[in-house]
Amino acid sequence: MILLYAVVIGLVLGIVSGGRLSNLGNITVRFWPVALLGLLFQVLLFSWPLASMVGRLGPSLYVLSTTIVLMALIINLRQPGFALIIVGAFLNFAVIVANGGLMPASPEAVVALTGAAVVPTSDFSNSVIAAPGTPLWFLGDIFVLPRPMPFANVFSVGDVLIGIGGAIFIARTMRRQSLGEVGSAPAGGRHIKVARNG
Repeated sequence: MILLYAVVIGLVLGIVSGGRLSNLGNITVRFWPVALLGLLFQVLLFSWPLASMVGRLGPSLYVLSTTIVLMALIINLRQPGFALIIVGAFLNFAVIVANGGLMPASPEAVVALTGAAVVPTSDFSNSVIAAPGTPLWFLGDIFVLPRPMPFANVFSVGDVLIGIGGAIFIARTMRRQSLGEVGSAPAGGRHIKVARNG
């Protein structure tokens, strides 16, 4: 997954710019359990045995969980890098909705990854091979991180923006010097502090 590379890049930028890893323990993200539950549900949705059972409900459940995650992100707009993350997530959401709850993937990108222009599963998947006339195909998975690179996969413009925003968030959070500067939220807003590890 390209997002894992973004995490590494963010950590490296944070360290090189004089940031502290300990600052990551002071992150305050509002409604983070909501976003986490949405993402965990998607992991289950695309995994056995749920992926083999959902049938026609799969796309609707995918759109619903993506909506929940997107709403949780929007609430955290003031966090560094989250504007890019939200734009990227919205672009992904737009193309998924336009294609009935599925993310179109470029045949060329899929061939470069797997050797064949087919979705490599008969169970429910969030991917579908793009065809002529596919709505918003250019926002789909048109890029590829090829093998033998770790976490090889296809990815979209939205994923790139999410990755850049995530790297900015990590790097800038590491550079903050005091707890008072980390994860500030509007007065009266509900927020939850992520516990410091170590």
